[in-house]
Amino acid sequence: MSLLEGLNPQQRAAVECLDGPVLILAGAGAGKTHTLTRRAANLIARQRCRPADLLVLTFTNKAAAELRSRLAQL
Repeated sequence: MSLLEGLNPQQRAAVECLDGPVLILAGAGAGKTHTLTRRAANLIARQRCRPADLLVLTFTNKAAAELRSRLAQL
């Protein structure tokens, strides 16, 4: 499975951005967690950072747990 599979153009742009931070703002159910996990996996896969050097911020503990779970699967 490609890390870009199933992403809309805006999500794809965020995942493919390899330089600098990216701010993702969207409403509930818009795919923020999906986009963040794919971006993190892409940065690691392209050796742009090590997992220990990656910081992904969310606003809720539920979203943070979901991020950890999805990243572990990828």
